[in-house]
Amino acid sequence: MLATHMRIREAYESDTQNIAQLHAASWRSAYRGMLSDAYLDGEVEAERLTLWRKRFSQLPSNQRVIVAESAGEIAGFACAYGSDDPLWGTLLENIHVSQTHKRQGVGAKLMRAVASWSAQTHAGHGIYLWVLKLNLGAQMFYERLGAENVGSDIWIPPDGGAIPKFRFAWRQAEALLSAVANFSFNGTPDGAR
Repeated sequence: MLATHMRIREAYESDTQNIAQLHAASWRSAYRGMLSDAYLDGEVEAERLTLWRKRFSQLPSNQRVIVAESAGEIAGFACAYGSDDPLWGTLLENIHVSQTHKRQGVGAKLMRAVASWSAQTHAGHGIYLWVLKLNLGAQMFYERLGAENVGSDIWIPPDGGAIPKFRFAWRQAEALLSAVANFSFNGTPDGAR
């Protein structure tokens, strides 16, 4: 079922707590078995809150944080950094959708908003993101939206260790915009790092 009455808007500093809680809940769900249970069951929420407080208090000029809001509740959010990389373009650093709003097109709507912003403010640049190697649902979602797996690296998570990750990229923001416009929302996974 598609999310109706969904509003995409700029995130405010007053959203910090809700974004951090959603971020932590998303990690608990998606990264169980990849990150330690002690971290996910303990300090993940406080650590994410510290991260989001810093992001809202030290806003880089190329940072864009948006939320998807339904009935006054944050259903999802995305954080991007325009022209972050000279080759790959805008970094989609985070995109997360609440468990109750998954498979309703929220992730695709957030992707469309990021792609539109990137195309307008960083014309001619691509968009990329990192996906953990074991996050197969997210990889399938991005591939359905036309992303290419263009490389790999290692992520050092906050609880330590080393986790393989892949770079998924769209060579032009407009390519992602076009893919989202033609995307079937039925039964699609939402969420990434």
